[in-house]
Amino acid sequence: MPPTTTPALATPASAPSEPHPPFLSPARAGGAAAVREPLNRPDVRVWPSAEPELEPRGSVVVLPGRGEAVDLFEALAFRLSLDGYQVTYLGPGEDSTLALAESRVPGRPFVLVGSDTGALRALSIAGSPALRADALVLLNLPLLYRPVAGELPTDPPPRSLPDLPILLVHGADDEVSPLPGVRMVTRGSPRARLVAVPGGHQVLADPSWRATTAHTIAFLEEITTAFAMA
Repeated sequence: MPPTTTPALATPASAPSEPHPPFLSPARAGGAAAVREPLNRPDVRVWPSAEPELEPRGSVVVLPGRGEAVDLFEALAFRLSLDGYQVTYLGPGEDSTLALAESRVPGRPFVLVGSDTGALRALSIAGSPALRADALVLLNLPLLYRPVAGELPTDPPPRSLPDLPILLVHGADDEVSPLPGVRMVTRGSPRARLVAVPGGHQVLADPSWRATTAHTIAFLEEITTAFAMA
């Protein structure tokens, strides 16, 4: 069955400005007794689950793309933490095998959220037997060698997608990686779901960040429920 493309409603033109919990180091973000403290590495952030008396429902690792800083992901990460997930942001050069392994919560779903070239990195990680994810969220997946923030992609674009549950959120007017090309890549992947939202090559900014966040939360709920019933 080919993946469906679901249009999203336009969202208000306000920029995302959500509060967020204090950051934790990855090694100390796993339970109620964790001590909240700032990290020494500026390109790593952790939002712990907002339900400290319970184990996190899953772990989500965010991989940014070209010209993207942690501020762009704060609203999404905060809302996921409210829903019981532990969210780790790994900036450029921080997504080592060790850092990714430490971000996992044993016995819970492990989901990679990649934006722009971070989506390419997520696809690469998903193919590693040692770091295989349970699901992927790919935002602004770049399929063409076009510059963003003065940078070209260094990872090759995918010819196909892995056999995993995958949510792709893409701007309907993306000129860096046009939507029709992304739609073609998903056609051979029955477990992939493509959602088109208003705007261009940045779905975590106006006018689409709320829709992107809502689709991501709903997708993770499906993954977590299926994981619990397996």
